Amino acid sequence: MPDGKEIVMRNVPARSRIDAQPLSGEVIHRVMRRVFPKRNDYGTASFDELVPELARFGVTTLGGLRALMTRHRRALLAADRERLRPVERRMFAEDYGDAFVRDTERRQYWFA
Repeated sequence: MPDGKEIVMRNVPARSRIDAQPLSGEVIHRVMRRVFPKRNDYGTASFDELVPELARFGVTTLGGLRALMTRHRRALLAADRERLRPVERRMFAEDYGDAFVRDTERRQYWFA
């Protein structure tokens, strides 16, 4: 006979179970890939360091992150389209190379 916890979990909608998943680097990357354009998914950065930062703001689940990102999606994409200031451009060119910075400016993506 199933215990009470199993019965409760069977009656929870699938979306609610998915949204309740705790955040991890992999979960953050998955949400970002679904919310933002493919061109923003470059590199092989780890998102694990963002888990404690998001927790400080009360975002601890997949559903909370998805709600936050979709709520601010337009503003974040607008920030991608903004031109870099000359000092930022020089700094990023030193770190990532001039060709990469030119490509991000041309294709209007910066934040991965």
